[in-house]
Amino acid sequence: MIERADFRQWHAKDVARLLALLEGELGYYREIAAALPVPLAVISKDRSVVWTNRAFRTKFGSRTEDLPAHGFTEIPMRALHDEDQTETLIVVGSTAPSIGAVPANIPSEIPAIVWQADTATLQFRSVQGGAEAMLGYPSSQWLGRREFFEERIHPEDRAATMALYRAVLSAGGEASAEYRATSAAGQTVWCRETIRVSGASVTGVITNITSRKQLERQLLSAGRFEALYSFAGRLAHDLNNPLMIVTGYAEELMQGLKAGDPLREEAGQILDAARRIGGLAGQLTEFARSQGKPASQVNIGDAILNLRSAITVAAGERVAVELTVNRAPILAMADPGQLGEVLAAVIAGPRRSTPRERTRITIAWDVETVAERLSPTALAAGKYARISVKDDVHEADSAAGVFDPVLSKSGDPASAAAGLALARAYSVVHEWGGDIAFSSEPGQGSTFTIYLPYIEPEGEPEGASIVRPAARRDEPATILVVDDETGIRELIRKILQRERYRVLEAGSAEEALTAAQVSAAQGQAIDLLITDVMLPGINGPELARRMQQGAPRLKTLFISGYTGQERVPAGARVLAKPFTLAVLIEKVREALVE
Repeated sequence: MIERADFRQWHAKDVARLLALLEGELGYYREIAAALPVPLAVISKDRSVVWTNRAFRTKFGSRTEDLPAHGFTEIPMRALHDEDQTETLIVVGSTAPSIGAVPANIPSEIPAIVWQADTATLQFRSVQGGAEAMLGYPSSQWLGRREFFEERIHPEDRAATMALYRAVLSAGGEASAEYRATSAAGQTVWCRETIRVSGASVTGVITNITSRKQLERQLLSAGRFEALYSFAGRLAHDLNNPLMIVTGYAEELMQGLKAGDPLREEAGQILDAARRIGGLAGQLTEFARSQGKPASQVNIGDAILNLRSAITVAAGERVAVELTVNRAPILAMADPGQLGEVLAAVIAGPRRSTPRERTRITIAWDVETVAERLSPTALAAGKYARISVKDDVHEADSAAGVFDPVLSKSGDPASAAAGLALARAYSVVHEWGGDIAFSSEPGQGSTFTIYLPYIEPEGEPEGASIVRPAARRDEPATILVVDDETGIRELIRKILQRERYRVLEAGSAEEALTAAQVSAAQGQAIDLLITDVMLPGINGPELARRMQQGAPRLKTLFISGYTGQERVPAGARVLAKPFTLAVLIEKVREALVE
């Protein structure tokens, strides 16, 4: 259970997403309650009506004064946003209550279990509502054995839950707990239970919160993986800077030594070791680099139909794939090639929690309008293209780490690779402005839902066009080098000056803007900006944008060991660290003659 105090340790964005998930859970159950034929109402402390469903309004209007003449149950509800605010749910029955405040005929359609037990023995006296639907046990099993009160609770949660209940039974009052229960089919179901002690009786209400728990755990694991991306990117960047210095000066040393000089071989060893370290840094960079290709307008239906054969391969030979074809044009922002990779990852993504094999996968697509703060994935309000991938296997045990390969307990390399592919798919969809949700329910199978930014059919795809500058005449070039690593700036300056370029240096964007102003005042425009992507304060892409406002024909060459957090403009030239001096000179020449 996530307590309020824990929120202080979270990033504000994570808290907002979780609150949105909780609000979505409330909206989901209110929609169910609104359609039930059982009269339901929520009243506040002063007995004023807060909310009623259609059946209640039909039978009683908005009055609660006449309720004592009818059988009803009062269930305490604590508002998620205010611990001190208490509201009460009233469930109205058609006959008088059988024991205490529990109606004798609460229908099984209610998505909750309402029970009453003896305070001294905890022997269930009555159990009503969706008991069998939720946990699979018939009411006779609840009422038959006294031990069943504890046995229904998962062994790992039993001691703590029962300790709380015994304390309340001793002192009186009420309490709420969240615990795992074991269903009749042996599956794990997360429950929230509120109990109230009244004399010789204790009354309880149980609701199924498995879906919310899965979303909470998905959020936590996704946050962990995003933190891992960030750490790997920072490490790659910090490693590539000194590695660039070692590589560059080793090349310089090699060029200054004659073929027979014994130091040349030693310099070669240094350069070889630096390149091997560069390979390791490159793996970190690739892992941390932004995963998504630039999104463009895609017809979701056409894309999925074109990917039918690839989807079938990803599902496996023994799995039947059904496409619920939607002929309406559904346009969204995505990359067509990577959309296939995302679908393949979702379809093949790790299945570890059950020995049962999948036999069927159903894929459907449509448009969903997400209301503000009622999204199952904490998306902003608006329209989204929705792709659902549903199979027939319950995956509750793997829900916690479904997007986090770090949490995988499997030693199987294939499973680990599938987990990494699924995590990358999650990152790709987020970069497109969408999200992926996962849910799994006993008897209902598992569903991945992919949300992509929707485009109205008459709209144009988003994204600014790239204006290519006209070619310039051949003339001596002035190059501004911007990097917060002094050793890299000096190395690049030395190489470019040897090639007869005029070179200016800056250790930050602010220094670069000043240097550009001074150079312009002297009548010498900047021809090429070479800047690191990650700079203290203003980053490289923003520096390039500001300089190009006053000099639209300015060329730019980005250098970086990591481009995961600051996205460079589409089509921009990027030189990844560590690079060789020959490659640097080649890229500079290409940029200047473009």
